[in-house]
Amino acid sequence: MGAQEYCIPILSVREIRGFEKTTKLPFAPPYVCGAINLRGIILTVIDLATYLNIPAELENARRVVIIVESREGVVYGLLVDRVIDLADISTGDIQPTSDESACLHGLVLIDSRMIGILKLDTVVRHLVGESRKG
Repeated sequence: MGAQEYCIPILSVREIRGFEKTTKLPFAPPYVCGAINLRGIILTVIDLATYLNIPAELENARRVVIIVESREGVVYGLLVDRVIDLADISTGDIQPTSDESACLHGLVLIDSRMIGILKLDTVVRHLVGESRKG
C-alpha cells in the first residue's frame, strides 16, 4: 500500500481477482468500499489503504482484491494497490510490534525491504464490531 509493503498468511488467501465496481453500503465506515458478488456470495470489500490510513494509488491499474478468510471463518475482500510476490518467512525472523491491539503482528526484513505482517483477525474484529454498531 503506497510505499509500504504488507503481507498476510498465504493460507488465509482464497483467491486474487481484479478490482470491480462495488455496491456501496449505507453508513459503512470510510474504509469499506462496498460489497461484491463472488459466485453468489456477497462479500464486503475493505480498502486496505484507507483502513491503514495510507494514501491509496487510485489511478493504479494493478489494484486487486484479495479474497481472504479469517480463522473465525469470515470471508471478505481486501483492496490493495498490487500483489508483488510470495515470501517464505520464518517466525523467528518476525520482529514484534509494541502495540498488542494493533493490526500488525510484526515486521520482517526481506532483502532490504521492511514488510509489515497484518493480523487478519484484528482487521476482522474491527469489521465485525463496526457492523454490529450499525
